[in-house]
Amino acid sequence: MEAASQLGAVEYVRATAGLREVSRRIVSFFERYDLLLTPTLAQPPVSIGALEDDDPWVQFANAGRFTPFTQVANITGLPAVSLPFSWSEEGLPIGVQLIGRPGGEAALIRISAQLERARPWRDRRPPVS
Repeated sequence: MEAASQLGAVEYVRATAGLREVSRRIVSFFERYDLLLTPTLAQPPVSIGALEDDDPWVQFANAGRFTPFTQVANITGLPAVSLPFSWSEEGLPIGVQLIGRPGGEAALIRISAQLERARPWRDRRPPVS
C-alpha cells in the first residue's frame, strides 16, 4: 500500500500500458496455436509458509520464482487449467498448466477430461505429514 501511494499517475499508466503490450503479444501466439503447455510450478511443492517473508517485496519475489508460469494467464486473462500429471518420489503432484485461446474454456475442459481418462488421478492423494 505504501509503494502504491508513492506511485504517480504517469508511472501507473506506463506500467499498465506495458502489461497490455505484453498481453497483446502473448495473445497473438494463439493465432497459430490452440494451447500452450507449461509446468504449473517452477520447483517442487514447498512447505506451508516457505515463501513468506516479513518484507512484502521479498515475499512477492519468492512467489514469482515459485509460480512464474501461472502469471501468463493471470496477466492476460487467458483461460488456463492446472492438472496433476506426474508425481515426485515423495508422492507430491507435479502439475502441468494448459493455457487456451481467448474464450477457449471449452477446449481446455475437453483436453483436461481426456488427460484425466488417460492418466487418472482421482484416487491419488499426497502423503500427510
